[in-house]
Amino acid sequence: MLLITGASGFLGRHIVTQCIDLEPLTPSHKELDLLSLSSVRNYLKKNNVSKIIHAAGFVGGIGLHKNHPGKVAIENLRMGANVIEAAAYQGDIRVVNISTVCIYPADAQIPICETSAHLGYPANDTAYYGITKKTLHVLACAMADEFGLSHVTVVPTNLYGPGDHYDEEKSHVVPALIKRAYEAKLSLEPSMVVWGDGSQIRDLLYAPDCAKWIRRALESEINNRMINFGSGIGTSIKNLIENIKLVVGYEGDILWDISKPAGAPKRLLDTSLAKNLLGFGSLTKLEQGLEESYRDFLKRIPKK
Repeated sequence: MLLITGASGFLGRHIVTQCIDLEPLTPSHKELDLLSLSSVRNYLKKNNVSKIIHAAGFVGGIGLHKNHPGKVAIENLRMGANVIEAAAYQGDIRVVNISTVCIYPADAQIPICETSAHLGYPANDTAYYGITKKTLHVLACAMADEFGLSHVTVVPTNLYGPGDHYDEEKSHVVPALIKRAYEAKLSLEPSMVVWGDGSQIRDLLYAPDCAKWIRRALESEINNRMINFGSGIGTSIKNLIENIKLVVGYEGDILWDISKPAGAPKRLLDTSLAKNLLGFGSLTKLEQGLEESYRDFLKRIPKK
């Protein structure tokens, strides 16, 4: 049986869709407490789990990391370590661990390849989260050496798409900007505020595409490796907001608030390893992905 943790989350729901023919297990927190090792071990044994996609996490935007750095670090480390340890002890379980681009050093050479993960300190705004997720890959490698754990760590770039979070504290850059542009349009505001100066470069990957390739990684023979999933295209926040304005139909000005944190100056992943090992590619274009995301956003607006 395939277990998908975090199945009700943004990426998790897309992974479930991609794996629906496998009839995956998608337990709620009440059914499986990932913060308890005994709970995880009992669940794996009881349900004859042979594959795990670990997508659960306490995650969100920069605001969440700034306000709850300790909780972000501890809970993500504990959940991931419990999944890895329980799978290794049980044996004959394949684990795909979903990591984050935040693992990479703030000054990593662009495009960022997997070998740079341990070459420096991550960007300060999300450093604790990044170090935690990087540690989980190291733990999985250690359990592979001692117990023969079959695993691969997938490092997705910034994800966006239908089903994303739009609440202020948890939202990532694309949903946050879609919501702000929509609200500015609705209120007839002549301008809207965006954090930073617009120069930051982001690598944006459509979540359904990411989920499709996560399944490919699960079914592959790649083992004991870290592998990047990204778009291969760097998009500045300035260019992103202009695209979002077009999709939303907002014609106001952008006011840049340089007093607010904006994350690493540039993130763009090297996906050559994924292309060589999996044939990674055939991705949704940004314009199409933003249109699909905005349509989903409109469907989820509470009706008055």
